[in-house]
Amino acid sequence: MEIPNLTDPVFIAKVVDFVIFVVAIVWVFNKYLAPALVTFQQTQNKLVADAQLHRERAELAIAQAQQAIEQAKLDAVRMVAVGKAQAAKLIEDERAAALEHAKRIVAHASGELERERYRVRRELLEETVEQAHAKARELAKHEIDAAKQQTLVERMMADLERSRA
Repeated sequence: MEIPNLTDPVFIAKVVDFVIFVVAIVWVFNKYLAPALVTFQQTQNKLVADAQLHRERAELAIAQAQQAIEQAKLDAVRMVAVGKAQAAKLIEDERAAALEHAKRIVAHASGELERERYRVRRELLEETVEQAHAKARELAKHEIDAAKQQTLVERMMADLERSRA
């Protein structure tokens, strides 16, 4: 291996070209790529921060939703209990109202029955009185003659006079 001649113009030109090339690369990197990398990094950092914020909000929303679900379960249990209590109360009230209505119907029916019995008794009494009267007339026609009738009338008159005196 031989060491090239450091004074050779081609070698010096190559070294100068290399240095210019490196300076140009460093300048382009510092001028354009470094700010672009910084901007890209800041964008990525912002995306990560936004994602973390979104995740925290989602976790908070999940926690709130779970709490709301638990509260809804408690409310549902309470609502079912209140509904059962109201249903039992309504059933009891309806049963009491039905019993009261039944008592009124029975009382009304008893009154109707009593009125009907009274009407039937009255009709029966009227029929009996009519039959007795008809029978008495028939007997009176056959058994009472003019003399007996006169005696009965006189006795009746005497009774009336005694009762008025």
